[in-house]
Amino acid sequence: MREKIQDILILVFLLPALCQATTVAFYTDGVIQEGDVYSYVYVYNNATVDMTGGVVTTVLVAYDSSTVNISGGILHQIGSSYESAASTLNLSGSMQADEVEIGGSSVLNMFDGTIGSVEIDNIANLYGGIISDYLLATSTVNIYGYDFQYNPLAGDYRGGQLTGFWLNDTPFSIDLYYDDTPGGSLVDTYPHIVLIPEPATILLLGLGILLQRRLK
Repeated sequence: MREKIQDILILVFLLPALCQATTVAFYTDGVIQEGDVYSYVYVYNNATVDMTGGVVTTVLVAYDSSTVNISGGILHQIGSSYESAASTLNLSGSMQADEVEIGGSSVLNMFDGTIGSVEIDNIANLYGGIISDYLLATSTVNIYGYDFQYNPLAGDYRGGQLTGFWLNDTPFSIDLYYDDTPGGSLVDTYPHIVLIPEPATILLLGLGILLQRRLK
């Protein structure tokens, strides 16, 4: 009962702020911090926006050559413009988002945080964090870690499941997306995955190859 009361109180305090959510456009550098609530956030030009807290109830979109650093806060959707964007989105810390969609010439770097679904139409570099729903990719996704295992029969989205460890030794599990619906375009994520082992693993592989050559 006490937990239910606490949840109700939190909702009561958040509701006025959410009802007053507004749209903001950044053309120069800016900050989104704890207590800020926006419906739509747009980032243009070469602006750098740091989000350390707050809430974006609908979507944050990066345009042009902007940079968005998100280390905290809660967002519904993060995206980049598919028309001409060459933006950079860096995700880390305790940030949470339901969806991330990257297109154009934009780049996603994920170091930490929690995301539901990730859809990539350009380049993504994954170093850490949690992807709780699925990863869909039609272009390159670099995954940095070790002890990678791919099971084509696992996962909930027909594309198999990739497991392993991030470079900080945290285990991960990512369901990969596959779709061959008649009349639609084939989406097969795994062929777009590039597995990049930690330097120590590369060194051990190199030593193993040298040892095999000497034994021959």
